[in-house]
Amino acid sequence: MKKLIAWMLAIASCLGAMPAAALDATVPGLGTPISLSGFGTAGLAVSDKSYTYQRFVNNDGTLRRDSVLGVQLDAKLHNDFSITLQGKLAPSLKNDKNVDPSLSWAFLSWRPTNDWLVRAGRLRIPLYINSENMDVGTTFDFARLPAEVYTTAQTTDGDGLFISKTWDIGANEVTLAGYGGTTETHYRWYRRDDVPSLSLSSGPYFVHVRQNTYGMVLTLQRGDDTYRISAHDTYTKIPDKNYSMPVSFPYVSVVPGVGYYQVSNVLPGPGVSMKSNIHALVYTAGADVQIGYGFRVMGEYVYRNVHDILTGPDSMSGYIALLKPIGAWTPYISVATLQSMSQTRKLYNNVNNNRVPNYNAITAKVNAAQRAGADGIMAFDQTTVALGTSYRISPTSKVKSEWARTKTGDMSFFVDAPQGGESGGEVINVFSLSYNYAF
Repeated sequence: MKKLIAWMLAIASCLGAMPAAALDATVPGLGTPISLSGFGTAGLAVSDKSYTYQRFVNNDGTLRRDSVLGVQLDAKLHNDFSITLQGKLAPSLKNDKNVDPSLSWAFLSWRPTNDWLVRAGRLRIPLYINSENMDVGTTFDFARLPAEVYTTAQTTDGDGLFISKTWDIGANEVTLAGYGGTTETHYRWYRRDDVPSLSLSSGPYFVHVRQNTYGMVLTLQRGDDTYRISAHDTYTKIPDKNYSMPVSFPYVSVVPGVGYYQVSNVLPGPGVSMKSNIHALVYTAGADVQIGYGFRVMGEYVYRNVHDILTGPDSMSGYIALLKPIGAWTPYISVATLQSMSQTRKLYNNVNNNRVPNYNAITAKVNAAQRAGADGIMAFDQTTVALGTSYRISPTSKVKSEWARTKTGDMSFFVDAPQGGESGGEVINVFSLSYNYAF
């Protein structure tokens, strides 16, 4: 309770600090117009569980899940050229302890005509409707964008080339964009138990990956309404030779009706086939539409297909939300779901629930290895219902609160289950409060 009060006081202290205006200036001697702006969120999240959910959230409360601080510089070099730099301070993607600075945007823009835009450098891939502004909490009303959809990709920042063409068709603005880029990030896994026989310890571990992604995005803008569909082709490589992803786990029969899944080549069996190169196709569809009487409906859908690997994050996810601005308030309700494909969930359940008769230390090690193997499968089965609201203090600041209730089915990769526990069959209540500002 003392920690929770401390977090509440930290957020409350932010409420009295009204953000300053963006700085506009000119580079001396060059006459280059520059604009310096910033954004930030101080966000508290607390759950009703002692174990950790979404990396940081438990009943102690945390500022780490939602808090971010960023600054952006825009410089117009010429009528057709400009530079954008954006840096931010946020929880590390390499571990659960540090807060790391990162350069999220660093690109050169060239607009040869009003309907063509070319950008090169580090930029954000428009995977979701709110991809490009997902760090700027003042630009949307959710206390937190639905994790079931917005964590489909570990990161949406990448180095590459982005080209878009816009057509004005009556009251409609249609934009077709294509891109190719590369990024380096980390995948996170969590192991429930110590498994000395496999030299494995409990807790989180992170694996460095490199990704090359190519895609097309089609967006229709009609007044305040937005519609978007996209397709993305992703190639992920694990450069560390000590890590790779198993394709599946072969079953080893000991006697009729008794056996185990070979989750490691340390165990006897035909061998575990591993891959360090993973190919995935991602398709998205989304809309943000006014439906009358001041109501707005938002929804997004993501289909992620990982080729030739049953332990990978094959999944379907989506959410739908209803929002209603009432003066400075915008209350909302949303329902989001994330589910791995049936073959991935089946493999997880088979491995996680498999046991051999516990006769001695060897069979105990085999049973512990089964759970460790299941922890290496990126499997999801959960649904979240959220009620929340935002309150607009000024055009550049908002306060948001939300109650989200998540129910896990057979399992959830977002849950750091305690030793001896399970991630499935849980109901998790998360309460969020944040102050969001821009300057």
